[in-house]
Amino acid sequence: MAVQFARSLDVSVRLIQQLETTLLEETRAIEIRNTDALLHSVSNKRDLVAQIEAETLSQKRIVEGQQQSFTPAGMTKFFAMLGNDLPLLSLWSALRDASSRCDRMNRANSRLIERDRKRIATALRILNGGDDGAAATYNLQGRAEAAELPSRTIIQA
Repeated sequence: MAVQFARSLDVSVRLIQQLETTLLEETRAIEIRNTDALLHSVSNKRDLVAQIEAETLSQKRIVEGQQQSFTPAGMTKFFAMLGNDLPLLSLWSALRDASSRCDRMNRANSRLIERDRKRIATALRILNGGDDGAAATYNLQGRAEAAELPSRTIIQA
């Protein structure tokens, strides 16, 4: 059981490291606006997440097979049953740390995509003449003021 759990953890650590690399590739693809690379990264990310979930389920079954819950408290008891095996604890810690990094990177990538989406939506709105004309300019004192002259949209020009 300990050997099986160690093998599963080892596989999970390797997969989560691949996910980290894929998320970095995704970040680069977003930043340089390479849609083909982004689609490739997203596809790889989905595959890796599915594999990680399968390994996590395997780990959960092993832990629950020892009448422990797959929670932080249950894992503490599970590792205590195994004699607090340092290599296993190190693998578990590495997996948790990498998972946290992947979560942060995925959230950051989501924010990058949302920022770009808003920028594109604003540009399209302006190009289509949907700008509300209430854009502010700054006076000599640096305070925002509504523009006094009506402007023409790019479409009207």
